[in-house]
Amino acid sequence: MKPIRLEDISLHDYIKNKVLEDFVETETTTLTYLADQSSTGSYVFGSDSTMVPLPTSLGRGWCYVDAWGDTTEQQSMVTVYDELGAVISGSNYLIDYIDGRVVCSNPNVIPYSITYKWNYISIVDEWQTVETSEVPIVVIDISGFEKEGFQLGAGKRVPRQVTFHIFASDTAERDDIMETLYDGLYLKSCPNQLFEKGTLLDWNGTFNQNYEYATISGSSALKFKDVAAKAISIPLTTIPNNEMMMLSDVNRYRARVRCEMFHWNEGW
Repeated sequence: MKPIRLEDISLHDYIKNKVLEDFVETETTTLTYLADQSSTGSYVFGSDSTMVPLPTSLGRGWCYVDAWGDTTEQQSMVTVYDELGAVISGSNYLIDYIDGRVVCSNPNVIPYSITYKWNYISIVDEWQTVETSEVPIVVIDISGFEKEGFQLGAGKRVPRQVTFHIFASDTAERDDIMETLYDGLYLKSCPNQLFEKGTLLDWNGTFNQNYEYATISGSSALKFKDVAAKAISIPLTTIPNNEMMMLSDVNRYRARVRCEMFHWNEGW
């Protein structure tokens, strides 16, 4: 992967699992056997969630680490029970953290209910996905950059312009997310990871057991400069005829946090 993609993934990991760690909710619900998704040796159970927004909607998902920086799968974020309320050992199933499913290999192990923690804020990086998710949403937009030398010989400073677009359900929620993001960036930094063996989650939503934590050799951590936050008020009249219009639920309560994300690299 190109450096900008590694920086993007590193930033997403930091924002989702560290900066917004207080925006995590808990649900206890039943599980339903999904015959159409199951096969011999793979018995799939889906959660009957009643939460709004839906925990498995775009950019959310169940929590897969106990704390930011962990390199092993969570042990306290998801608990599965049988019909009698006894805890089923995690060795009996896999968890699809993205789609909210429990997958068992033994037909005699029958999950009945589940308690899990999930990410309340949707984190996405594409504008076209905003309308397909439910607020609150944070869009991470990494845009322009201009690399520059920082010493004689090899080496460069690599800046990226980053904007966090916030979409909330009311002004209080908007302001909470805006200030939390600001505080998580101002005078802070996060590791610039290599992800040589993939990210924490595998392609099928399960935890990547081959994941190895490593930072990019010759690169500093990702640092944040010139952090600024602003609530956005969208006019309710159209131009040029000044007719009143209704804002969509997504656009009603918005804010923006901007910064320069940069790192130093010893090589060219």
